[in-house]
Amino acid sequence: MCHPEAVNESLSGVERHEVGVPLPSGERLPGLCCVPEGSSGPGVLLLSDIYGRTPFYEHLAERLAAQGYVALLPDCFFRLGPLEEVTRDAAFARWGRLDEHRTLADVEAAVGWLRENSHQGMSTVGLLGFCLGGTFALDLCARLENLVTVCYYAFPRTRAGPNAAPRPIDIAGSIRGPILSFWGDEDYIDLTEVREFSDAMAAHGADYTGEIYQGAGHGFLSGLVEEGSGSAAATDSWARTLDFFATHLSGTRVR
Repeated sequence: MCHPEAVNESLSGVERHEVGVPLPSGERLPGLCCVPEGSSGPGVLLLSDIYGRTPFYEHLAERLAAQGYVALLPDCFFRLGPLEEVTRDAAFARWGRLDEHRTLADVEAAVGWLRENSHQGMSTVGLLGFCLGGTFALDLCARLENLVTVCYYAFPRTRAGPNAAPRPIDIAGSIRGPILSFWGDEDYIDLTEVREFSDAMAAHGADYTGEIYQGAGHGFLSGLVEEGSGSAAATDSWARTLDFFATHLSGTRVR
């Protein structure tokens, strides 16, 4: 998996709610919404990797709520159902059936929901995307304004199929910041594409920062909850993520 399947730590001072985001189709996008206990805050949309909603991402939603944010973790694969088995092959097979254009419309609706349900209806929303979710986050930055985005190991170009949404590297000139992106130099994602994307963002003067951590592979943020070679990259990138959101979303930073 990109990240641990089980996370034992549960955070206090956080309320968890199962919600359904209304979609134009009449469907509801299911998701977990974590909020500061008895309070509210700026909204952050958490977009998971190809495995979908897992305990690791639920834990991250709790962490964000503990920092003062309203964190929404949607199930972007809800139309396809859960994985038959939690394996890379099964996850990629399900991804191959995903209509990414429809999913982008779903998560765009989720941004609107957060704008209505976060602190004082703030128009600026944070995006925190991982792997495929990072790609979706960057795509959203070309579709919507007033987003503050952090991406981990997003695909700049990987996998373009009949159901694929535009890839960030092809629409870089339309992507708006502020954006902070992280990769590891031991990721299977082609770093040539990562650098090409970063160069394209710089060429049109985007508010964009890209960081490639030495010795870190795909899914290195798992180092937040388990020891491993990515622990240093996990600790540093997560601190930078919280600082980035605190700067641009005026969230409460708990130290």
